[in-house]
Amino acid sequence: MAKKQVKSQVNLKTKSRTKKDKTFEFGVFNLAIPEHISEPLDLSKVNTKYIPFGSDNLFPQYLAELKRKSSTHRSVLAQKVVFTSGAKFVCKDDTTRNFIKDVNANGESLRDVFKKLADDYYTFGNAYIEGVLYDGGVNLYHIDATTVRLSKDKKYVYVHPEWKNFTRQKDKLQKISLYPRVTSSRFVMQFKDYEPTFSYYGLPDYIAALEHIAVDYEIGKWNHTKFKNGFQPSAIVEINGDMGEEEARKLVREAQKKFVGDGNNGKIMFIVKNGDTANANVQILNDDQDGSWMELQQITDQNIITAHRWQPSLSGIVSSGKMNNTGSEIRIAYDLAMTTVIKETSEILLTGIHKLLYNEMGFDPKNLRIHYEPPVSYANDVDIKQVLTINEQRALLDEDFPMLEDGDMFVADREIIVTERDGDVTETTVEQR
Repeated sequence: MAKKQVKSQVNLKTKSRTKKDKTFEFGVFNLAIPEHISEPLDLSKVNTKYIPFGSDNLFPQYLAELKRKSSTHRSVLAQKVVFTSGAKFVCKDDTTRNFIKDVNANGESLRDVFKKLADDYYTFGNAYIEGVLYDGGVNLYHIDATTVRLSKDKKYVYVHPEWKNFTRQKDKLQKISLYPRVTSSRFVMQFKDYEPTFSYYGLPDYIAALEHIAVDYEIGKWNHTKFKNGFQPSAIVEINGDMGEEEARKLVREAQKKFVGDGNNGKIMFIVKNGDTANANVQILNDDQDGSWMELQQITDQNIITAHRWQPSLSGIVSSGKMNNTGSEIRIAYDLAMTTVIKETSEILLTGIHKLLYNEMGFDPKNLRIHYEPPVSYANDVDIKQVLTINEQRALLDEDFPMLEDGDMFVADREIIVTERDGDVTETTVEQR
């Protein structure tokens, strides 16, 4: 079905004109955990026409930055999105099937938009889809959740590309009706995770692990700083003797060349002392901090995964003693994640889309569903003799193998074996298993 090219009027891209600097810096963004996350209860004290999200109205921006800082946190979020969006959308109705292939003027499919909605929902606890009506249909667009704030009366949303600079860029603010209220050709539907005492915005699952996510970033930052800048010699060698400055330098260079490899790790510090005839002294230095940092990393990873209601094996963490049964462990973890997290979120998002397609397009999307595929294939558990014919098995071994006349059957179905002996033909019946 041809679709009118009506593009979303929400411009979410902003360009930075700051001059590039060759200096690499850490800690430019403040990852300090907000002391108190709440919504205002007395609306009369809210001086803006929108409800701020966080004390500085930048809590979604903080969550977005946190996602870019923690490898464990980002990995779990990405896995959730992949499993939630499934392999594809399936639908028995031809009209609906054609529509979901191309749902907006940007050429995106419904799965493309759905995947972005799932990403925002898991990251921020909120997701927004914009509908743009045209003669005969509607285009569907994803809106970045960091750009949306709700009005006090919950009838509109306010969209701004950069809330941090809102006071200097008020002309970029857009006001759009909140679905099911439709007052123009544009509307926005909100999906939010329930949270007690929060009536405007939702909160993500991992809200209780913000400190652990920040620690995960700090551990990586500490390791990187130590590797690049820290000088941790593995030993101090004191060489005693009577030699000139040039002789001492030559001795140290030769020793370093022989005993020290490339890079900063494991360097040996040499100290040459003149006028002393005592034996050389070697002092071994042990860095015993790595063990405590490894334990902290394990605790941090576990707390992040727990807060996400996720399964460790789906994050690549296999339980001790189960390396030979990894496939089964991942399948069990996948079933648990599907039951407790994935299907629940998919149902929330898909129900809203069903409602929108029915009301605005007249579609009956009851057959529209998500086709899921497990992360570990069941192919290794299947006996090919039970599912492939004899000729198919031969072709699997080598495509040049000749096909047998009676090979288009399963091995178990060959009940009659024909043998020829001394010119006599004998039929032997074989009991089928």
